[in-house]
Amino acid sequence: MLFEIILFVVLLILSAVFSATETAFTSLSVVQIQELATDYGKKGRMVKLLSKRTDILLTTILIGNNLVNISASAIVSSLTIEIFGNRALALSTGLLTLVILIFAEVTPKQIAIIHSEKIALYMAYPVRWFSWILLPVIKLIGLISSLITHIVGGEKKKLSLEGILYMVSIAERQGVVETYETRMIKNVFRFNDTQVQAIMTHRTEVFSLESNTTINDALKSIAEKGFSRIPVYNENPEEIIGIVLVKSLIALYQQGKGTTKLKDFMLEPLYISGTRKVNKLFYTLKNQKLNIAVIMDEYGGLAGIVTMEDITEELFGELYDEHEQNRMDRITLLWDGSYRLMGETTLHQIEDRLGLKLPHGKYVQTLAGYLVEYLGNIPVKNQNIETPFGVFIIESIKRNRINSVILNMQDR
Repeated sequence: MLFEIILFVVLLILSAVFSATETAFTSLSVVQIQELATDYGKKGRMVKLLSKRTDILLTTILIGNNLVNISASAIVSSLTIEIFGNRALALSTGLLTLVILIFAEVTPKQIAIIHSEKIALYMAYPVRWFSWILLPVIKLIGLISSLITHIVGGEKKKLSLEGILYMVSIAERQGVVETYETRMIKNVFRFNDTQVQAIMTHRTEVFSLESNTTINDALKSIAEKGFSRIPVYNENPEEIIGIVLVKSLIALYQQGKGTTKLKDFMLEPLYISGTRKVNKLFYTLKNQKLNIAVIMDEYGGLAGIVTMEDITEELFGELYDEHEQNRMDRITLLWDGSYRLMGETTLHQIEDRLGLKLPHGKYVQTLAGYLVEYLGNIPVKNQNIETPFGVFIIESIKRNRINSVILNMQDR
């Protein structure tokens, strides 16, 4: 009987080892695996190899775990019948289950989460050797499992953008990253999906000068605005034909050329479509050493302008020069639990901040565009727009464009 007791303890320890090994390997991140492979030589590279072959790794561990658990159960059942008879078999089975859960499952796995790297390194070669011994069985089980999976259907899911953003949100809730870091990370990932028209300055807000304006007159107007690069138009303000740099204006003014017209030294602008992705425009401006682009609509008319500062703000939030007044935040929580949303707020920002996924057409990028599409017309001030996501109240309209909206989600 002493031999059976010692064997049971050994099997219980082996069960704990298998459980800890499984958790240790599955809890390793991609970064941890790469660091182990770089810093710990052959053992680290073996960890990386096993982590790549999760099918063989998990099958090996599960086979071992089940073998020792079944063996332990057989020993306990045999000892119980021998000492207490069949009547105590149910009680011993319950006690065995409790012992295995505490000492061979829950506790080892909690320890493995804390010491995942050490356990993975220690167990890398034993698991590899065990997998060689059980290779025929592993292949057979893998074949049967693959066949059943194929019959049931479905594909292995790949890591998606939404999955990554969800993990970032979890990290924020657990205090691993700060709120501002979460927003920045999400902005970086949204960078490739956002169209230029979502961040541009609309044509009705563009400050531009006529091409025949002299430097003297231009400087007077520019002094009030504080811009460093000015679009130039030819008769029609919506026909941008060039860009002038304020530093060039000042240099020419100092040379006594204040009567020179803007058209004589303006630069050729960069024309792009509003549907171009922000990331592509960023690299275009960077490679061509430009800071501003003119956005054209589908009919060849002026849609607006976008600057490198606009792109930077898409990543880091609003930036202000010394002469600028702080604009309202795009999303503001009000005292009554409602939200003030600026019309220029992108749908990605609303989804990230408020968890609302507003269905929209291909070319709709902002809240203003969504509401106009939803209604089928331009709303008026104080108009209530009831949607499945809450009630949007048009707070202000500027030049037939939605400037700000109050969103009440309490009635959902």
